[in-house]
Amino acid sequence: MKKRVKSLLTATLIILVLTSVYACLPRVWYKQSRYGKPLSTAGTLSAATQNQLSLYIQDTAQNAQAVVAIQKERIILEVGDTRRLINCHSARKSIMDLLIGIAVEKGMLRLDQTLGELGIDESKTPLTHQEKTATVRDLLMAKSGVYLPAEAETDFAKANRPKRDQYKPGEFFFYNNFDFNVLGAILEKKTGQTIGGFMDKYLAQPLGLQDFAPSNVVYGNPWPIRNDQSDYRVYWIFLSARDMARIGAMVSQKGVWMGKPIVSASWIEESFQPYTQTLDKSMWPFDAYGYLWWIDKDTQTYWADGFGGQFLLVDPTRGLAIAQRNFTGNSLLSSGLFLMKKRRDGSRRQLIHVYEMIKQQLD
Repeated sequence: MKKRVKSLLTATLIILVLTSVYACLPRVWYKQSRYGKPLSTAGTLSAATQNQLSLYIQDTAQNAQAVVAIQKERIILEVGDTRRLINCHSARKSIMDLLIGIAVEKGMLRLDQTLGELGIDESKTPLTHQEKTATVRDLLMAKSGVYLPAEAETDFAKANRPKRDQYKPGEFFFYNNFDFNVLGAILEKKTGQTIGGFMDKYLAQPLGLQDFAPSNVVYGNPWPIRNDQSDYRVYWIFLSARDMARIGAMVSQKGVWMGKPIVSASWIEESFQPYTQTLDKSMWPFDAYGYLWWIDKDTQTYWADGFGGQFLLVDPTRGLAIAQRNFTGNSLLSSGLFLMKKRRDGSRRQLIHVYEMIKQQLD
């Protein structure tokens, strides 16, 4: 009897230890890139403004742990741990737009290709004939007309999902993860590379990102129980604040970096067209949606926006990009602890405040 109890206690202890180790394992390990190139700094902002911004970000702003501003390939503001790898959450979609644009430019993919032609289908809920006519362009605009469950979808998407075939592809804007997750699957299928591998070769290396590796792109949620309602897994892109800002700075220069085109200027222009006018006040200051980018027509700025305070503001008029990041977890444990916080999301107003102060110095 004592032996059985001892064996049971030992087994329980081993399980607890293994569970604890698993819960603490990071999904993404930091690896300084072999091609990373540091950027020079510019004294564009006065010392007083830099100090004021640093105090605001560190002491006043909610869920803004790192901020980097780059103007024309030089850092003008850097606050916090800007090397830390942080999940982009929904800001991943704007990065995906750039990757799709590169694939299109290289002739690997066409925007008029349909889901049917690409062999996209669901095993549990097969697509209808109408749904299969949705094109890659429809997915980029979040107008696929496919209203099915998707991994990592929001409660809003679940509650407001239209009926199947209620709208034709290209007809109705519905921000949903089916479109975004499938775009990742299409990119991998047509290029023969993983999202991380493609991004490493065609975006990270040409830009000289300092903290990126193909393993920075992971699939599925951190929870051990997978959502199996869809065949297409969610992909998460982990980026540092300084790398995200560098991507935005390239976009602000019409896809050019250090004199070399990374993403075609025509693709940037096409991506920033207001294909949908948004009236949702909760999405202030955005009033339109392009190809996976939010648009503020009043300031002519373009945004990547992600849960937990992941923002990238792009201002092509001034050749300016500002990244604001907040750590939301990199393991089962740290992700769970973040979700327990009462105030989890960041405020766009905070980044707008930083942007307005920088803009005053630039103009």
